[in-house]
Amino acid sequence: MGQPTEAALASVEPEGTYEHLAIGTLQEGYTIAYRTPGGADNVKYDVYESSNGIVCGRSHICRNDKLELVKVTESRTDDDLIGIRQTFIVSKNETRIVIRMELTNCSRRESVDLTDLLVKRYADIDVDTGGSAGWAGFAGRWDKNRDSVFTYNLDDDAREFDGKRAHVVNMVAMPSDLPLDDTFVGELGANQFQTRDNPGQLAPLPTERVDGVGVLQWRASRFLPGDTLRINMYYDTFRSFAR
Repeated sequence: MGQPTEAALASVEPEGTYEHLAIGTLQEGYTIAYRTPGGADNVKYDVYESSNGIVCGRSHICRNDKLELVKVTESRTDDDLIGIRQTFIVSKNETRIVIRMELTNCSRRESVDLTDLLVKRYADIDVDTGGSAGWAGFAGRWDKNRDSVFTYNLDDDAREFDGKRAHVVNMVAMPSDLPLDDTFVGELGANQFQTRDNPGQLAPLPTERVDGVGVLQWRASRFLPGDTLRINMYYDTFRSFAR
């Protein structure tokens, strides 16, 4: 999405600002895994400074005014088989970031039938940690449902920090060309974006206050030349509640 100062997910309260996503490093990104006709399994990913098999191309800002920042990026897999176009819509007067991904099977040389496609979206969300009012120290409670992963603190968690509040951050799948396959809550440091599986899953849910990550993933049995798949999701935040 850019440098940490370019894409924040913040809650503005009377006592200050709580920043939830771009804390330290912006650990947000994606994984694309697929099999080629010879059977080789390819796992490509781009998550902040961790990248494998993704060649970044052009990017430009479509809009940057008092309402929103809209940024478009274009990338390709290093075997030239899949084109990746992302659009980031960052609201400046609402607490929401929308991400739209377009994956196209169209090589500059010769396209091939791809199978067992897996797309993940990965995020290290640090609710209530950054900003002038941040207090949570990278820890939050985690849970998930059929459409989203969410992390939150309770007002009781913030009680020892005089005058501070608690918030919820949602990582939500929107209607897309592929149905959402599953949602995962994992341990930070297990690098779930590097593999097809999701190691280090946290259980039971909801968790106590830990430093975790969220994963949304989509699947397709085949991805043919000329196909374009659109995947949509968003992050948002709102006030939490007492236990």
